[in-house]
Amino acid sequence: MPSSSIGTDSRVQGLYDAALMLTAIALPFSNFLMSQGAFLLVIAWGFDRWKNGALFRGRSWAYWQAQPVLWAVLALYAWELLSQCWSTDWAYGWRALRIQLPLLAFPLILTTARWDQRLGLQRVQGALAVAVIAACATCLWMGMQKSGELQPRDWSPFISHIRFNLIITFAWGWWLIRWFQKREPIALLVVLLITIVGGWFTWKSASLTGAMLFPLTLLVASWHFERLRQGVLVVCALGIGAAGVVGWNIRPVYPEATDLEVTSPRGEAYVNHPDRCLRENGTHIWVHIAWIELFEAWSKRSSMDFHGQDERNQELKMTLIRFLASKGLKKDADGVHALTDQEVRWIEQGIPTVLEKTHRGLRRRLDVIQFEVWNARDGGNPSGHSLVQRFAFLDAARHIYQQHPVLGVGIGDLPMSYAEAYDALNSPLDSAFRLRAHNQYVTFLVAGGPLNLILWLVLLGAIVPFRSRIPDYPTEAAALFLVIIALSCLTEDTLETQAGVTFAGFFIGLFGRRYSPKI
Repeated sequence: MPSSSIGTDSRVQGLYDAALMLTAIALPFSNFLMSQGAFLLVIAWGFDRWKNGALFRGRSWAYWQAQPVLWAVLALYAWELLSQCWSTDWAYGWRALRIQLPLLAFPLILTTARWDQRLGLQRVQGALAVAVIAACATCLWMGMQKSGELQPRDWSPFISHIRFNLIITFAWGWWLIRWFQKREPIALLVVLLITIVGGWFTWKSASLTGAMLFPLTLLVASWHFERLRQGVLVVCALGIGAAGVVGWNIRPVYPEATDLEVTSPRGEAYVNHPDRCLRENGTHIWVHIAWIELFEAWSKRSSMDFHGQDERNQELKMTLIRFLASKGLKKDADGVHALTDQEVRWIEQGIPTVLEKTHRGLRRRLDVIQFEVWNARDGGNPSGHSLVQRFAFLDAARHIYQQHPVLGVGIGDLPMSYAEAYDALNSPLDSAFRLRAHNQYVTFLVAGGPLNLILWLVLLGAIVPFRSRIPDYPTEAAALFLVIIALSCLTEDTLETQAGVTFAGFFIGLFGRRYSPKI
């Protein structure tokens, strides 16, 4: 019998379950409700202490030795707290520590609580499924009620669409595991509903993270079941094939110099750059450009200054040649004359490609990635390009770490250190895009040195008890959570927002507690 059920008071259990279910429901909906769930959990923990006594009452040293997650969390947070000693901006450091408090609080409370972990996990699983399905449906309904075209992030009005996709894929995978294990009709229904509304939301929000995590989640969820191994191999093959297709489509293709025309039909010499690969909708941008004709023809079609900016504060002439390329037109007078009045208006609005009107969701996101990669190969400015500018982020982090390789800069001095690094490197990024690393591992390394990173890796490794099979422990779900949180930290500072750190701390606490023969 799991120790977590021995001596559990029904009122204590009910209060814990209410707090956990409220937090699970809040995860995709509201930062405020997440805080209320955490506050209720603290109240439950206090009531637990009043009813059941001190933390160590009735618990042997063996119990505490069996809680590696608790010790790893305490060590990590203590080291980050200590890093304040070599920070100069204490105010920012305290704010960062406060944001990361759920990473400490949830594991500390749930590991020391006297509650039925198995029952609590069942109720959290149900509450999370209801919340994810309801939140996806609400986001989709709200998005379709809005007039005009929505940006991908606008489809997620409650929390970051990136964090939401982490929650969606985890909930989906958790119920998928339950279906594989028990073949319950309710599990299949939940899986189907999340597949439909969650997949639709992922497409609308153009989340590459979600798109990659869905097949990966299927792979991890099915890997533990021998009868599904052949399906796992099929998923692997499909994933490799999809990655190959994406890689093939973003490879740089340069124009053939022999295919380039020298003059326009009206006699102006074309400007051609066969050394540039940037394309829109398959047509190269930096070829067949007649600048004088473009200026004269545009001035007849629009009152906006050819050498000025469009309504998105982009160079209008660049928006024009990109749009002409996306239509398969040459950048000359004939090309401008071929545009409809509606298309001229789109260019004035700053729409650089017809694909923005014809492609939606993830399909449009792939177009943007292609443009970012090709623009970078042509030496373009990476500012505002979410994929390629991350290399500039990492370069700044490298510079900071080289200056502070042992202890890091301290949790309080991260913003100041990044600002100084961008200036020292003469970064091409505009000031508005000089951001943090967008990599949680790098952030831990820069803030607190190698020991900080090691403690985070130890914490991740302690989530799943790989060495011994604990009876009734949800190893498959814990492994799935570990994969999702570990991968998310490669592309995001997952613990730097309330939604991200609450999701991480909540499930680290839920899965991190180990059963023991004694309370």
